[in-house]
Amino acid sequence: MTLGNAIKVVRTASGMKQRTLAKKVGVTANYLSLVEGDKREPSISFLNRLAQTLTIPVGVFFLWQEVDTKRGGAEQLDKIRELLTRLEGMYLAERNPRVRRSRRAA
Repeated sequence: MTLGNAIKVVRTASGMKQRTLAKKVGVTANYLSLVEGDKREPSISFLNRLAQTLTIPVGVFFLWQEVDTKRGGAEQLDKIRELLTRLEGMYLAERNPRVRRSRRAA
């Protein structure tokens, strides 16, 4: 999956229309469409604004990069799955005050 596809997947999973997200991030819907279609390479600052607006870590956009399964790809996929599990735990802990308190007590 490409970076543009990953952005589109996250946006649609968040239930946000292209036009709405583009407005919140400060770009045109046309530019966002070009990024999602891999016709434009987004800047780091754009990706940061996008991630902030979607309330996700910016690294999520890069977790779907193509993996060569013939050259240790299975190990890479296992590492990605482990990282996703950790990120999900951190994200849920940040969103849930009870989890944060119980972590401090531990």
